[in-house]
Amino acid sequence: MKAQSRKFIVASSAISIMALSYAAFNQSNTNPTAPVKTNSINQSTTNSLSTTSLSVATPKLKSTIQAPTNSNTPIKNQYIVVLNPLSELPSTAAKNIAQQFGGKILFVYSKAVRGFAISIPETASEQFIQAMQRNPQVNFIEQDAVIQTNLTTQSNPSWGLDRIDQNNLPLSKSFSYENTGAGVNAYVVDTGILSTHQEFTGRIQNGFSAINDGRGTEDCDGHGTHVAGTLAGTTYGVAKNSLITPVRVLDCNGSGAMSGVISGLDWIIQNGRKPAVVNMSLGGSAYSTLDTAVDNLVNNGFVTVVAAGNSNTDACNSSPARAAKAITVAATDSSDNRASYSNYGSCVDLFAPGSNIASAWIGSNTATANLNGTSMASPHVAGVVATLLESSPTATVQTITTQLLSSATANVVLNVAGSPNKLLYNTVSSVTQPTTPTSIVRISQLTGSSVIVSKLGTWRANVIATVTDSNNLPIANATVSGGFSVGGTSVNCTTNSQGQCQLNSGNISRFTSNTKYSVKNISGTNMTYASSSNIVSSVTIYR
Repeated sequence: MKAQSRKFIVASSAISIMALSYAAFNQSNTNPTAPVKTNSINQSTTNSLSTTSLSVATPKLKSTIQAPTNSNTPIKNQYIVVLNPLSELPSTAAKNIAQQFGGKILFVYSKAVRGFAISIPETASEQFIQAMQRNPQVNFIEQDAVIQTNLTTQSNPSWGLDRIDQNNLPLSKSFSYENTGAGVNAYVVDTGILSTHQEFTGRIQNGFSAINDGRGTEDCDGHGTHVAGTLAGTTYGVAKNSLITPVRVLDCNGSGAMSGVISGLDWIIQNGRKPAVVNMSLGGSAYSTLDTAVDNLVNNGFVTVVAAGNSNTDACNSSPARAAKAITVAATDSSDNRASYSNYGSCVDLFAPGSNIASAWIGSNTATANLNGTSMASPHVAGVVATLLESSPTATVQTITTQLLSSATANVVLNVAGSPNKLLYNTVSSVTQPTTPTSIVRISQLTGSSVIVSKLGTWRANVIATVTDSNNLPIANATVSGGFSVGGTSVNCTTNSQGQCQLNSGNISRFTSNTKYSVKNISGTNMTYASSSNIVSSVTIYR
């Protein structure tokens, strides 16, 4: 996976996101609030469909808002607010801010990020932005924006499955496999899925939709159905027996809002079943909140595969392609060339077949289409991940990623343009699980604060605990146990990927000037608590 600079600016911006393929079908936009930008080259399907090319100019934003870093279209007066760890509950903050500015709450996030998406009346928009930038509970805000699919279509049969079961050309005209992804959950974050298609019989699970058009998770664009078919279709798929869950975040034109995509990831973290792989064949310009949400998805144990993008440019300028913990996939053609449209660079992890890929389509339960795009490359990789998880369902994300990349065919892709020269290979070997050593853990920091919770002066104490190992590296999934001298004698929390968690007291009388939190224990898998190594073991919080 990638290790690149991810310095983000406190800002307010709205961006929409697109599916990463090159076809846009002539259908009505079911989300009129979100501008659409879809690249359309050509297409051929078993149904007769016309194509259209749409582009929307990016409006100039006010100076107080960070504009998108490339061509994504902002959604006017719509914002994503990311809160600090010590802030009030996102639902409470969203309600209070909506009431203050006459806004409409769109989504509330608790897992992918901590915050909410909100629509603000134009007359109050400037005042809202300034207030959020002054608000100590707000980490940053970004203006919501459009995100879309990346695909193209052609008429020849698919060759992708044939290519990934062999290291070198010529193609063998067959696809050999041992595992089918049985028992693995595949989450397709896209335009939905045609649940009745014969490629998916009996394997579509109840999913989630961020698109409020009454269609639920059913696909009216085709892109999501095609992607799901490549990932897990019985004929066209890599992992032919995976359970498939549609997470619909893009509309009938293959377009949606960043806020909706983040809500889909938030839903997966809260409701997803493991072992699991998540495919995101969509993208837009660099967007810090989406990158954070993707990384948190991975931190929660979901192997996440994303498309590199179709702009023939550096993938590090796009989200979620640049997300540090995602597996980013560029596209090749049948001659092992980097596809002419495919993004490239250090944020790419590997290549997979993406041009002229046949898979399932909408229109009938037997429809198919041939598409081009990094949207088509990504589900090939997600399918291989599912087969690895079938063999080793408890393997970590890092273990699966290491196996995937180490088994890839090296140095066969032409014109990689600074990308790692690795082509997907569908290995049939099981994942080797590394031995996990026991870590000596300690408390390296306790940071206390207080908040008044009533007009009568009742207050609460909050403590951020940081757990590290002997090398001062953060420890995730460590349970910190202890208690307050006043406000709760048994208060615990579990650390995130940064080794931090928050401990909250109960209500404390205004007549009590302070309380002290003391750590009693740290517990977790392969951890040994060394209390004598603590930098600090207690902290006093004043009203």
